Parts: sequence; C-alpha cells; structure tokens
Amino acid sequence: MEDYDVIVIGGGINGLTCAAYLGKAGLKTLVLEARGECGAHCDTNEPGIPGFLHNLHATWLISAMSPAMGDLELSKFGLEYRTTDFIYGKTFADGKNALLGVDPMNTILNWQKHSAKDAEMIIKAGEFLLTRLPDITKMLHEFLYEAPCLKTKENMGRLYDEFNQKIGVHASFKEIWNMNGFKATDIIFESEYIKTLILSLSWIGGLPPIHPTVGSVGTAVLGPLTGPIYPVHQAKGGSHALTHAIVKAATTHGVKILPCCPVKQIRIENGKAIGVVLSDEAIFANETISAKKIVSNLTVIPTFLDLIGEDYIGAEMAGKINKFDYNEQNLIGVYYALYHAPQFASADFDDGIQKCFMGYFGGDDAKALERFNTDLISKKIHKEIMANWFVPSLADPTQAPPGCHTAFAWLDTPPAPVSWKNGPLKGLSSWDDIKQEMADQITDTFEKYAPGFKKSVKDRIIYTPLDMQRNNTSAILGNWVGGSVIPGQFFDNRPVPGVLKGGGSRTFIENLYLSNSIHPFGATWLASGYIAANEIAEDMGVREQSWWKHRACDWYLANMAQIPTNLGVR
Repeated sequence: MEDYDVIVIGGGINGLTCAAYLGKAGLKTLVLEARGECGAHCDTNEPGIPGFLHNLHATWLISAMSPAMGDLELSKFGLEYRTTDFIYGKTFADGKNALLGVDPMNTILNWQKHSAKDAEMIIKAGEFLLTRLPDITKMLHEFLYEAPCLKTKENMGRLYDEFNQKIGVHASFKEIWNMNGFKATDIIFESEYIKTLILSLSWIGGLPPIHPTVGSVGTAVLGPLTGPIYPVHQAKGGSHALTHAIVKAATTHGVKILPCCPVKQIRIENGKAIGVVLSDEAIFANETISAKKIVSNLTVIPTFLDLIGEDYIGAEMAGKINKFDYNEQNLIGVYYALYHAPQFASADFDDGIQKCFMGYFGGDDAKALERFNTDLISKKIHKEIMANWFVPSLADPTQAPPGCHTAFAWLDTPPAPVSWKNGPLKGLSSWDDIKQEMADQITDTFEKYAPGFKKSVKDRIIYTPLDMQRNNTSAILGNWVGGSVIPGQFFDNRPVPGVLKGGGSRTFIENLYLSNSIHPFGATWLASGYIAANEIAEDMGVREQSWWKHRACDWYLANMAQIPTNLGVR
C-alpha cells in the first residue's frame, strides 16, 4: 500500500479533526477505522422504533466553541446547531427548579427566586464578561486548545482573580484551584438550589466535583460561563451530524478514510514510529503501511501496551501506563421513545424548565450529591438515583416522528461495581444481570419529577458500560472521555507523567502522537484533535496557513444569533 505523511489510528471525532486539519494543510493523510463507520462516541442510531433517533453517546455538543468550526467550515458540510431558551436545568423534589439560560437575563430571573445574592453575583459576572470578552475567550483558547503549561495557568489565575474581586468572592484563584467543587461552590454561591445546579453541571461535563482542581475548574472556572459563551447545542438529525461534517471536511481536503481496518501494530524502527500493520480481520489483512507521523486516537493503554508492547517501551513505562484509570466518567443510559415531551412538576415554579433540553434530577442539596460522588469513586452504585436527563427533540424535532419526542437519562456509575442495594456485585459482567432493574428505578425517578412520564413511554432501550465496551473495544470499561478525569490524570498530568514529551500530544516515541487520553480530554469541543494537528503541522513545517486562524468561540460569537431555538417546544 502507498506511503503517507500521516496515519491516524481511529476515526473518532478528535482523530478525524486532526486528520481534516492536516489534510487541508496539504499533508497526505490516512485514517484507519476499526469499525464500519467513524465516530463511535458521537453516534446517532435507531435501536428501537424506527423514526426515533437516539444519541447513545455524545449529546451535549460544545463544538460551536471550537476553532474547527471556522477553520474547517463545518457548517458548510451540513452541521446545523439547534438549542432551547434554557440550556440546563435542575428540577427538585419540592417543586422548584434552577435554570441556566442562553440569555443571561433568563438565568437572573430564575436565580432571583432562590437568592438575591446569587442573582446579583451573576449580574456582576455578566458585566465582567461584557467588558473582558476578548480576555476570556483568549483564556479559554489557551486552556482548552493549547498544550497545558504553567504560563496558561498563571494567565488564567490573573484573570480569575480580577473576576472573583468583581463578583465578591474572597478567595484567590490559587486557593480555588486546589479546592474540590463542593468547597468552591460553598464560597461562591448561597442557595443550595444553585449550588447543586452548578455541581451537577460540572459532573456531567466530565469534571467530578469530589476531586480537587478537577471539581473547582468545573464549578468555579467553566460553570459560570455556560450559556452565553460556553455553548451547549444539539445538531439537526442528531449528534452524528458532527461526525459526518468532519468526515466530509476531511475527505474534501484529500484525506483517505478506510473503515473495517483495525491496526494490530505500530511499527518502530531506530526509536521512531514509521508505520502500522493492519490486523488479520482488516479488509486489507496484515497490510503494512508507512508514514512519517503516526497519530493514535485510541486511548493510552491500547496504544502503548497492545500496539507497541512492553518489550519495546520497557517495564517501568509499561507499569506506569497500565495504572491509567478508566473507572470514572462511565454511564448507564436509558433511552425513551415518547408520545409527548416530559411535563416537569416544577414548571409551576418556572415554566422555563419546559424550554430546556438538558438537566438533572436528584440530589436536592450538595451533601446528597457528595454522598453519591463518594459512593461512585468507591465503586458502589448509590441507592438513590441522581441522573442527567435530556429531551433532544425539544431542540431538534427531526429526531422523533411528528408530535413525538425522545428523551433519556444518564446515570453516572462505577463501570465495574462491587455492590448495589441488594448486596455484592461481580464487576463489569454484572450489568447484564442488573440493567433491567436499574432501568426501572431510573424510569420511576423520572416519573417522580415528571408525573405522567411512564404513560408517555412507547419504547425503552438500555445501554450500559458493558454494552459501550462491546460496541467500541477501545472504550475501556465504556469510559466516554478517554480515561478518568481525576487529579493524577488532569491538565499537565494527563495521561500519566512521562508519556508526553515537548507538548500536548507528542509522545516519548519520536513521530508518535496522541489525540486521545490527552488534555483536556475527549469531548465534542474537539480540543485534543486540534492540539495534535497543531503540533504535527509545526513539526512538518506546514502550520502557517492563512485559513488556520480561528480561536475558541470565534465562530459561535459571530453566529449565535442565527442558531434556531425551541423548534420542538410546543
């Protein structure tokens, strides 16, 4: 087979983003995808009743903030965003709710019902945002789309110290950085309703509040920006539209994509990655392909332990990599085809909840969420259901037949649980035994917060961490972010110290790069693919391109007013 400048192993959205950039920069680029179709974690399917589309993985699309939107012109390739007036809501057992709106005024009006102090704080935050918008977007670009470094942290610290002074928080960025999310929300917010709104948002965003730094970044740094500058969307036709758009961008710029081509070996010669060997099951079985640069969009363990091996990387490095953790950011999902949208009981308090396509129920105070999070990291399934819910068809009605809707609930869970309410469990294999009972409990909880929900259900699909791993073997334990986001695997520690050398994607093996398991982590902001593309382009001498110029949020701020809203809201 012909040689290439770059081979990307794995056609997930970050591997595809890397490939599309490099193809557009003029490099001869090949993507090798093990499955029959790209985008395993950004997928839309019809696993039940035809016409009801379910996003079994990525649904919270934040790619509108990515530089790729402008650089790769993804909207030209069919990516159309949809949203609702409120992008996140938490509904409570006492009939109240707390909301985050696309328009900050909607957030303020809701928060005033809970705490005048918190509402005043968000007003001051909005004033700071308006006056310092270029500085904030620059900070977001440096933090999310560049290799992690001390300078980025220092720049962020200076800006957030000014921000905290403006909103009346008497703690320095350095102090907050070292806190967990529960402590950070305690010093920022007064209302338990608003604290749990922000805590749950951080959690489902992949930044568990129980952990120092990880939790405070989610609650104190990124949380207040959600809505006006940190966008949340659905895509017309479902999340897989993002995958399709990047595939079209890549192939338009000459990238070759070969599906059904799993890789069994990364070839190393004289300390350098020089190519790959396809597996026995590939459509080009055992084919050897050479390239100047190799990018792995697999996670760190299969990349180094399966495709290279301990004999080459050494026992010490293999031991460090083998400790990389996949036990957090794992979900059981219950997907529903509905006759009508859920009607939340808390709509009597604020009917904005009915114009919200994403939210959370359970955990009515911070202590309850903390107990849940403590059980989670102890590999115990918590007895009370606290789950993230979506109603994607409120934003994009094309995902269900006319008049009908889709919804689902995601429950954070240990992928290999040791116990549940009825006693001990046997790890990952337990899911086939308990998933029906677990789904019943999740459905009953949905009914509690949205009376009549169960009568509206036409069909139900259950998707566990075990199912996710079966569907995509590179998703170890069903982990959705390329490995746990915990302090030892966050920012400049990611994936594990010693794996990366001289940047955010360059590995200790010359000419081998990662676009997964690296900072910030795998998500629809397309950051890890962007970082890898930048560093390869620099190393190949093709980074200086007139079109490669967009920064974080450029496209979104220029186009936000044109994004349709409430298309599925009656």
